[in-house]
Amino acid sequence: MLTLEAAAAILQSVQIDLNAASAESWSDSGDAEIPRRFLDPDDCCTRLTVTDLGGVLAIDYYGSEYAGWEYFERALAQPGIAEHIGQLRIAGPDQGANGLKEWDFSGLIQAAPRFPRLTDFRISISDPGDHNQSCVADDQLPALLVLLPALRNLALPHAPEPGFFDLDLPELRWIRTGGDFRTRSFIRHLADATRLPGLHFVDFTDSLAPFMETEEGPPDWNSTPFEDYQRLFEAPIMERCRSFRLRNTRLSEDQYRTLQALRPECQFSVVLAPPHSYVSHWGNSRFPYRHLLPFG
Repeated sequence: MLTLEAAAAILQSVQIDLNAASAESWSDSGDAEIPRRFLDPDDCCTRLTVTDLGGVLAIDYYGSEYAGWEYFERALAQPGIAEHIGQLRIAGPDQGANGLKEWDFSGLIQAAPRFPRLTDFRISISDPGDHNQSCVADDQLPALLVLLPALRNLALPHAPEPGFFDLDLPELRWIRTGGDFRTRSFIRHLADATRLPGLHFVDFTDSLAPFMETEEGPPDWNSTPFEDYQRLFEAPIMERCRSFRLRNTRLSEDQYRTLQALRPECQFSVVLAPPHSYVSHWGNSRFPYRHLLPFG
């Protein structure tokens, strides 16, 4: 049986490999007095913070989703490590490729360690001003989250695939999803959910597509229809939901008021936080921008 102290030491030792990966990724030409990565450590240096909370470990990974990421995955998958982790947070700078910052958990999913004490799991959600959209590789979230049966708090960069609702997560109380182009019919599936008995807070971000494209996109890029929201608010799962927050929806005032009337005891709020748009693109590209000018 690996002790908590031994597990922490193994995880902390990964920083050596992360430093080497960062140095290779941001290698300098010539004999620089100060390595380039040290001039901007938030963007160029991946770090792994391991904190003993007095019985469980809180792990914070901040950095690259590719340079050194495999060392972190490998450490989490080592026998005896996962059982000591109570909190896991993953984030990184606004970097990526082709407008995406994609986290790939294939190594961890293949190793399939169980995290019986992990109650708080968060993957960073993109800021509306970011250039690169944070996301998880397609179809990985259900296979990843099944390893975390004790979850109570969950934050994801976008809505999970429908397979999420086949998981047994009896302790899940709090969920927040960021937004990308696809909603994955999250609200419709949530209305039918039967395996989330503890859920009492939902923060859902609708599709970004209407704020990013003036042209009609694929059907699965559409905003969630009002009918899905109404079906959810009428569903049994909302009887336990004390707080519900919607971001970037395309509903009218009457529709919002109708939803509130269905659940008057629910603290229901609305946020408009659409993605940014470069001013140089206004009027000469497919990027809409009028929503950024509410005062004219």
